[in-house]
Amino acid sequence: MKTARIIFLFPLAFLRLVLILLISGYVVVVGWFWLQLKGFSMPLQNWAMRTWGKSILFVCGIKVDKNELPDNSHFILMPNHRSYIDIFIVAAFTPAAFVAKAELKNWPFLKTGAKITNTIFVSRAELQSLVATMNKIKKSVNNHIPVALFPEGTTSKGPLTKSFKNGSFKIAADTKIPVIPMAIHFEDENDAWIDDDTFVGHFFRQMSKPVTKATVRYGKPLSNSDYKVLQKETRNQIDSMLNAILSGTG
Repeated sequence: MKTARIIFLFPLAFLRLVLILLISGYVVVVGWFWLQLKGFSMPLQNWAMRTWGKSILFVCGIKVDKNELPDNSHFILMPNHRSYIDIFIVAAFTPAAFVAKAELKNWPFLKTGAKITNTIFVSRAELQSLVATMNKIKKSVNNHIPVALFPEGTTSKGPLTKSFKNGSFKIAADTKIPVIPMAIHFEDENDAWIDDDTFVGHFFRQMSKPVTKATVRYGKPLSNSDYKVLQKETRNQIDSMLNAILSGTG
């Protein structure tokens, strides 16, 4: 029955793929002209991320229940990670700059999109050097563009978080940039993209669903010069918010 439903709704998934590409193309083209006329600015980055994220959530039938993000652009956002859908959600409601591998910088379409959205590219050598990455993140935040880092480093089905990597918290502790924990929960646990599931297979199953429901909760800003304490406090706060969502109290 489930397979039959996916086959029946396959045209919906294909239509959504086309719309995602059209939305992305529109944002890149308009952003490119903006760059030529006025150069890069925070309003451009905010417009691009929000337009891209909210439009994709809308056409893909992704409904998000959320609380309000603290009114401040000086922070590092740390969400738990379930799926590529998390990126659309962060873009729509934060919107923050992402960190990506430097190899992607040479892709023509992505290159322009990265300039518009202030994507932070990190080379393999820089991945081994927290100082280089730290300076790029600090520069973005000081320009009032927050940065999003997924501390788990991979996706999981949940219901709570997996262990966190140290690097993100060393950066936050050393730069003294506050961390805002973010909890993301999908009503259907199968919305998570995990393990050996291919992107194409998961995408077409996911986008064949008429509606996807997600809950987002932003936590309180956290600061600590001890990265281990900051890591523990962030994970505890995210897990606490996820538990509250699961129990219907948050």
